[in-house]
Amino acid sequence: MFRHRLGQFVAGLYLVIVAVAAVVSVVTGDIGYVWTAVAWLPLSGRILNVFGGTFAVLPVVVAELAVLAVLKAWMLWQVFTLPPRGKGPAGRRAVRLRRLLYLAVADSLFLSVLTGRLPDVLDEALRGALWGALKVLFVLAVVWGSRRLRTLALLCAWGDLTAMAMVAADEIPGVRLPSALMLLGLVAFVWQAVILVGQRRDGRWSSATVRIGWFSVVASMVIRLAVMLVGLVSLPLSPAVLWLLGELNVFFTVWIARSAHELTDPGGQVVLAAGGRPSRLLRTASATVVLVPLLGMIQPEVTPRLTYTGWEDECLEWTDLHRRYGDTRPQDREKAFLCHARAEAGRIPPMFPDTLSDQQILAYGRLMCAAPDGREQGALLKRAGSARSAWGVDQDALVFLCPDTVAVRSPELLSSEVEEQAENARYVAETNARCFDPWPGLRARRQRTAAYFLFEGGGYGLHDFGDPTEDDAFDVALDDGFVGVSGSSAVVMTYRENEPICLTVKAFGSAPPLRLKGWDQVAEVGIVSRSGRLGVPVYSEGRGSGAGARLPNLALKGPGRYRLRVYAREDEGRDLGEEHLVVVFPGGSARKTVYRPLPR
Repeated sequence: MFRHRLGQFVAGLYLVIVAVAAVVSVVTGDIGYVWTAVAWLPLSGRILNVFGGTFAVLPVVVAELAVLAVLKAWMLWQVFTLPPRGKGPAGRRAVRLRRLLYLAVADSLFLSVLTGRLPDVLDEALRGALWGALKVLFVLAVVWGSRRLRTLALLCAWGDLTAMAMVAADEIPGVRLPSALMLLGLVAFVWQAVILVGQRRDGRWSSATVRIGWFSVVASMVIRLAVMLVGLVSLPLSPAVLWLLGELNVFFTVWIARSAHELTDPGGQVVLAAGGRPSRLLRTASATVVLVPLLGMIQPEVTPRLTYTGWEDECLEWTDLHRRYGDTRPQDREKAFLCHARAEAGRIPPMFPDTLSDQQILAYGRLMCAAPDGREQGALLKRAGSARSAWGVDQDALVFLCPDTVAVRSPELLSSEVEEQAENARYVAETNARCFDPWPGLRARRQRTAAYFLFEGGGYGLHDFGDPTEDDAFDVALDDGFVGVSGSSAVVMTYRENEPICLTVKAFGSAPPLRLKGWDQVAEVGIVSRSGRLGVPVYSEGRGSGAGARLPNLALKGPGRYRLRVYAREDEGRDLGEEHLVVVFPGGSARKTVYRPLPR
């Protein structure tokens, strides 16, 4: 009874976990919890990129997760509903096949996630060994009653294994196989169809298992066709549809699991295939089917060993997510350097060409660690054939090979993410403390002073947080030289760039007195707040610019029109050298008034 109920228990437990995760996602507003529970992988930046960088089609994603949760619950129910104990599988070949089938089920459920952390070529080689052996053994274990069908199934197994070997070989840098050869993978559908015919004739497998197998064949072919069609049509929902189609492999997993369950003796006598034990020729051909494609994947010694190629899965945590040296395990530091060394950024070529092996790149890297200056490092890059030798080596990559050397010039590169965030928070707090209210005698209903961290080119913005920012505002400010407004966005130009200034914002219920003394420039413009949330963006590490503290909402009266008065001055004697005061109050005029232009 327990063996029969186990599937229901596992499926029910899975649905309970999904329901709890869904509640947590609703409460926290973070869809990552229910995503992880349903899809069995964390919601990463790579997945968000598949959906266009954000879940703009959130209702579609939620619907897809619901469909996937139901299908996976059914899959778990089928996989873990174990058959009653019988007399045991008939023969050693059936025992071995059953073990391989269960290993294949484990691969479909979770092993593929673990092997996915290996280099792609090794991952594909392991999968080829498992599935190649399984498909050949499946052919030999079925009671066919027809030598022609068995020969056809064996040929299909050979073709499918060859296709898997080519997929693995295509992962080797510098190896590119003709796309037409990849069509050989379609023979997998033929192999499964022939096996299903054999299962129906064999008698050990139920009609339900055979029907599920046929459904998985049809579903797989429809999914492949749909992926091709969706890929040709660029629609907003295309990435979401492609992702769901890629996850709908549950039917094949159920067929494999049920095929393993029903290999136990159901009580009837299994009749061996005519001719008894396979001939020596057939056994030799079977071994050849498994071994020859795998031997073809072995590279000659003259080929460089390229383990990491920059933007592949195993490198993304350093090249895409920018994992720091302090957060990298010691055994992964050489790997991190190799990933950086072969990564491309837009049109910027990698540091080293792919004609160099891992060992050669590591050797060049250690020579750069010992080089006295950047000029010598550039010379080493040139000798290695680098396309970016004039730029020199990236220190945030070299730190993974020689942290002590890099720490002399850039000690911050050795810190972890937590340490970096703590240091950044300390720096922001100290910089904020250097700024003071330039008009303390006039208190506003809402006000605050903070440092504003400028990016390249300088300038800062003030906009309605409920509206998309208006790019035209920057162009208007650039033409004006001081303040520009476009709709609900304003931009103020600064005298400096790439350093902090002091910024004070004040919101009044009516126009405050005009104070010009001590200021270099003063101007007033009109701005619209459609949502009633008008303010200055806050600084966060990686953004490049923003206020060092959260500044208040300046739309004191809610949605409507406001006047924006901006004061600016520069004085080398002040702590940060540049100071701005922004005053906001209700006003319907859109006219610009310059009270004090920049002195000539």
